[in-house]
Amino acid sequence: MRIKDASVDWREDVANAPRLEVLVDEIPDRSDLRFEHEDSIWCAVQDGYVEYFAWSGNGNEGGYTGDCFEITTVDGESVTLRGPWSSRAGCVNNRSFGPVVDVRLTTNPETLERGHTFKSGTLTLSAAKQAIDLVEEACHLECRERLTRDEQYWVPIRESGGDGT
Repeated sequence: MRIKDASVDWREDVANAPRLEVLVDEIPDRSDLRFEHEDSIWCAVQDGYVEYFAWSGNGNEGGYTGDCFEITTVDGESVTLRGPWSSRAGCVNNRSFGPVVDVRLTTNPETLERGHTFKSGTLTLSAAKQAIDLVEEACHLECRERLTRDEQYWVPIRESGGDGT
């Protein structure tokens, strides 16, 4: 995966944090990823791209309407996650996988121009910093703590000050 361009949706019309929008040449297929497991988080990192699920087995199968996701571990073992949850970057960052940044991804330059119909995605902090450097408006990523678990999130911040929230 190669980062080609990026922008920020400052989301000034709503009370949500800004989102980094990233154009890449390709989004890795899950079958090419190798997952590690820590606590209830299953995470794969490849060339700056990150994919993760929250799943702890029996009794934790209500996500994605119970759909099954086939993954391969770093040891080559095939594992079926039945009904995992999508989770969030803060949970991953509280484990040894991070830091990671939730972003909006696309392989279509027109999507970046339009500002909608992205795929939810996650990048390593290093890859997200490469992307933020491509944004036309001067900005950077800043770590913020949120929620009751002291979860760390990286959000776009304008160099002139302010993040739109």
